[in-house]
Amino acid sequence: MAQGLKKNIGGKKKSAAAVKKQEKQKVTKGRKTVGAKGRKADYAKQIMETSKNIAKKNELAASAKAVASGHTFFLNDIKEYGKKELEKQNRQRNKTETKSTDLTKRLKDQLRKLGKET
Repeated sequence: MAQGLKKNIGGKKKSAAAVKKQEKQKVTKGRKTVGAKGRKADYAKQIMETSKNIAKKNELAASAKAVASGHTFFLNDIKEYGKKELEKQNRQRNKTETKSTDLTKRLKDQLRKLGKET
Protein backbone atom coordinates (compact mmCIF):
# COMPACT_ATOMS: atom_id res chain seq x y z
CA MET A 1 0.00 0.00 0.00
CA ALA A 2 1.17 3.54 -0.77
CA GLN A 3 2.14 5.88 2.01
CA GLY A 4 -0.57 8.01 3.44
CA LEU A 5 -3.46 5.90 2.21
CA LYS A 6 -5.64 4.36 4.86
CA LYS A 7 -8.23 1.69 4.59
CA ASN A 8 -10.81 3.65 6.63
CA ILE A 9 -11.21 6.99 4.79
CA GLY A 10 -14.45 8.01 6.54
CA GLY A 11 -12.69 8.91 9.78
CA LYS A 12 -13.42 7.74 13.30
CA LYS A 13 -16.79 6.16 13.90
CA LYS A 14 -18.82 7.72 16.70
CA SER A 15 -19.98 5.57 19.55
CA ALA A 16 -23.68 4.84 19.96
CA ALA A 17 -23.81 6.95 23.15
CA ALA A 18 -22.31 9.98 21.39
CA VAL A 19 -24.80 9.71 18.53
CA LYS A 20 -27.70 9.35 20.97
CA LYS A 21 -26.52 12.39 22.95
CA GLN A 22 -26.28 14.46 19.77
CA GLU A 23 -29.80 13.43 18.73
CA LYS A 24 -31.11 14.34 22.17
CA GLN A 25 -29.70 17.88 21.87
CA LYS A 26 -31.72 18.73 18.73
CA VAL A 27 -34.44 21.31 19.31
CA THR A 28 -37.82 19.78 18.65
CA LYS A 29 -40.13 22.46 19.95
CA GLY A 30 -39.90 25.99 21.19
CA ARG A 31 -39.10 29.38 19.75
CA LYS A 32 -36.72 28.11 17.09
CA THR A 33 -39.12 25.61 15.54
CA VAL A 34 -42.60 26.97 16.23
CA GLY A 35 -43.47 30.33 14.64
CA ALA A 36 -44.98 33.11 16.70
CA LYS A 37 -48.70 33.88 16.37
CA GLY A 38 -50.82 36.99 16.67
CA ARG A 39 -49.33 40.07 18.28
CA LYS A 40 -45.89 38.50 18.74
CA ALA A 41 -45.75 37.62 15.03
CA ASP A 42 -46.41 41.26 14.12
CA TYR A 43 -43.77 42.39 16.59
CA ALA A 44 -41.25 39.89 15.20
CA LYS A 45 -41.99 41.10 11.67
CA GLN A 46 -41.40 44.73 12.69
CA ILE A 47 -38.09 43.83 14.29
CA MET A 48 -37.00 41.92 11.18
CA GLU A 49 -37.95 44.82 8.87
CA THR A 50 -36.10 47.28 11.10
CA SER A 51 -33.01 45.07 11.06
CA LYS A 52 -33.13 44.83 7.27
CA ASN A 53 -33.42 48.61 6.93
CA ILE A 54 -30.48 49.16 9.27
CA ALA A 55 -28.40 46.61 7.36
CA LYS A 56 -29.28 48.30 4.06
CA LYS A 57 -28.32 51.71 5.41
CA ASN A 58 -25.01 50.35 6.73
CA GLU A 59 -24.30 48.71 3.38
CA LEU A 60 -24.90 52.00 1.58
CA ALA A 61 -22.60 53.85 3.95
CA ALA A 62 -19.88 51.20 3.59
CA SER A 63 -20.14 51.19 -0.20
CA ALA A 64 -19.91 54.99 -0.23
CA LYS A 65 -16.72 54.82 1.83
CA ALA A 66 -15.30 52.15 -0.48
CA VAL A 67 -16.03 54.16 -3.61
CA ALA A 68 -14.74 57.38 -2.01
CA SER A 69 -11.40 55.76 -1.20
CA GLY A 70 -10.45 56.17 -4.85
CA HIS A 71 -9.40 52.61 -5.60
CA THR A 72 -10.79 50.53 -8.46
CA PHE A 73 -14.06 48.90 -7.45
CA PHE A 74 -15.43 45.93 -9.40
CA LEU A 75 -18.84 45.16 -7.91
CA ASN A 76 -21.07 47.33 -10.11
CA ASP A 77 -24.26 47.27 -8.05
CA ILE A 78 -22.45 48.25 -4.85
CA LYS A 79 -20.41 50.75 -6.84
CA GLU A 80 -23.61 52.45 -8.06
CA TYR A 81 -25.11 52.46 -4.55
CA GLY A 82 -21.89 53.96 -3.24
CA LYS A 83 -21.81 56.72 -5.85
CA LYS A 84 -25.43 57.65 -5.19
CA GLU A 85 -24.91 57.65 -1.43
CA LEU A 86 -21.75 59.74 -1.77
CA GLU A 87 -23.55 62.31 -3.92
CA LYS A 88 -26.41 62.36 -1.41
CA GLN A 89 -24.01 62.96 1.47
CA ASN A 90 -22.24 65.73 -0.46
CA ARG A 91 -25.54 67.46 -1.28
CA GLN A 92 -26.62 67.27 2.35
CA ARG A 93 -23.28 68.61 3.58
CA ASN A 94 -23.29 71.48 1.07
CA LYS A 95 -26.87 72.34 1.96
CA THR A 96 -26.09 72.60 5.67
CA GLU A 97 -22.88 74.54 5.04
CA THR A 98 -24.51 77.15 2.82
CA LYS A 99 -27.41 77.61 5.21
CA SER A 100 -25.35 78.04 8.34
CA THR A 101 -22.55 80.28 7.06
CA ASP A 102 -24.46 83.48 6.36
CA LEU A 103 -25.59 84.81 9.75
CA THR A 104 -27.32 87.95 8.52
CA LYS A 105 -29.32 86.02 5.96
CA ARG A 106 -30.42 83.53 8.59
CA LEU A 107 -31.48 86.28 10.98
CA LYS A 108 -33.42 88.08 8.25
CA ASP A 109 -35.24 84.83 7.43
CA GLN A 110 -36.19 84.42 11.07
CA LEU A 111 -37.50 87.99 11.23
CA ARG A 112 -39.48 87.41 8.03
CA LYS A 113 -41.04 84.30 9.56
CA LEU A 114 -42.07 86.32 12.60
CA GLY A 115 -43.77 88.83 10.30
CA LYS A 116 -41.33 91.69 10.83
CA GLU A 117 -40.03 92.71 7.43
CA THR A 118 -36.63 94.43 7.28
